[in-house]
Amino acid sequence: MSERERHVNHSLRALDEAHRLGRLTREEYRSRRRHLLGALRDSHVVTARNAIVRSAPPPQAAVPMVGDDVLRDVFSSRLPMWKWMLPLLVAGVLLCAGLWYWLSKAG
Repeated sequence: MSERERHVNHSLRALDEAHRLGRLTREEYRSRRRHLLGALRDSHVVTARNAIVRSAPPPQAAVPMVGDDVLRDVFSSRLPMWKWMLPLLVAGVLLCAGLWYWLSKAG
């Protein structure tokens, strides 16, 4: 932050404090605030270096090739979920079968 920006920041804080405490009317506060911000904007006349930069090429449209499985690409993030869900499902089925067997034998 430049020295000019620090000074304007400090002035804006003091202006805000004066308005908050009722020392300034709303119109006077707005006028002084506009003046401070305008002075800051006018002090930044120098433009940035390398303002003209070669633009990036436009992104290529994703066109599926013949034979590609489009659904596989769309749902590819869900595939790892099945890696841990399938063993849990098998364990649940085996547990239910074992419980059914134990209850039928006891009764």
